[in-house]
Amino acid sequence: MVRVTVVGAGIAGLTTALYAVTAGHHVVVLDRTDRIGGRATSQTVEGAPFGYGLHLLHRRGPLMKVVRKISRLRMVLSSPRLDRLHVVGVGPLRPRNNIRLAAQLRRALKQADPSSPATLGVALVAGSGVQRFDGRYTALQKGRLAVVGEGWAGIVGRMAAALDEVGVLIEAHCQVEAVENGRVSLKDGRTFDSDVVVLACGKSQAQRLLRPVDEEALAGISPVRASTLDATLTSRPLGEKHGLIDAQEGAYVFDLANIQPRLGLDGAFLSAVMVEQENETKEARAIRFEHFLEHHAKGWQHHVLHERRQENIVVQTKGQKPAYDAYVSNGILLAGEWVASDHELADAAAETGRKCGQNIA
Repeated sequence: MVRVTVVGAGIAGLTTALYAVTAGHHVVVLDRTDRIGGRATSQTVEGAPFGYGLHLLHRRGPLMKVVRKISRLRMVLSSPRLDRLHVVGVGPLRPRNNIRLAAQLRRALKQADPSSPATLGVALVAGSGVQRFDGRYTALQKGRLAVVGEGWAGIVGRMAAALDEVGVLIEAHCQVEAVENGRVSLKDGRTFDSDVVVLACGKSQAQRLLRPVDEEALAGISPVRASTLDATLTSRPLGEKHGLIDAQEGAYVFDLANIQPRLGLDGAFLSAVMVEQENETKEARAIRFEHFLEHHAKGWQHHVLHERRQENIVVQTKGQKPAYDAYVSNGILLAGEWVASDHELADAAAETGRKCGQNIA
């Protein structure tokens, strides 16, 4: 049995803990906030799960495999339909009344034609703000990316309950100041002695904690920032559309009430994202975001019930990402979206967490 301290109680940290305790190790999870799940969480307000902008769950991805492993309770998932997903300058991605156009769009999407606005729009949503032509790009077209009916808090709750059943301690309000020779030092003076430390926190915190062993750690990774909006409305400004995408602006807005009817909302539940452009200030991006929303969801601000904004949030990272075991000689493993993986976003966090948990020695 090995003593394992996991820094961070997001998807990566919780997945690491689940696999590590299954392997017979003693695990403690530390988080600097009082809310587990990190950014992969949500808060339900009158039936609507408010999160940090739209993120679609891959039905066949590593995170879903973790959920199936720990919970028999069926998840309520619903995917955006291409015939109700519109792209600016194109219209619906699968038009019903124009067979020729539908065939052209299907061919452009299959070939990942970079000159097609439809292709770029699908890639933008699949990559949660970064245009990617990978497994998620194909999954969106096949209906394998889904809105979680219970919100991401439901996923995190299942993982936390599974850890609670096996006695894993999750300590809140633990600000980690240093990691050195297996000793984790907290801001309040406490320390945890470990055989292995897993940094499953955000990239910035991990970079700070790795500096004593590697001053250039994670220097090749840069954040992707965005503005996000979640809002419930008494009206439905998108009509019957599931979503509208403007690939040129790097923005999209979805009505989750149209996609996930089990939310049981009378009006709309808008979830929108506007990704930063090169050398753009957050103030300039905020202005673009307002123009985008007003143009494509006209009058939405006059019908708001509840609203949650993030003006400058890191939605993911890009660049030269390290392997999960890059610092194993120092007794440190890495897990998170910012760690090298064959998957992306939350699935990358779950996959690297699995690798850490299964490869502790």
